[in-house]
Amino acid sequence: MNPLQKLQEDSLKNKDENTVAWSKKLVGKTFVDDGAEHNLSEDQVFRRKDLPKMHRVLGPDSMMTMDYRPERLNVRVDDSNKAKSVDFS
Repeated sequence: MNPLQKLQEDSLKNKDENTVAWSKKLVGKTFVDDGAEHNLSEDQVFRRKDLPKMHRVLGPDSMMTMDYRPERLNVRVDDSNKAKSVDFS
């Protein structure tokens, strides 16, 4: 295997591991903006400050740019702001 192939495989593996880790942290929880009041317990929510610097929270009808940024976390939420999935791009 050439060095470039190895680098690409390692990058994909890390991306998959990060996706799984963030999914476990966020999916099923409700997005609440920093400082916003809510009636949920803290273990049921996540806030913008809990996310990496490069992120997007995308609602069902959100428009987004199509630029590829492998380090950017995308959090997809439903109409009630509950996280449904995460990915990097």
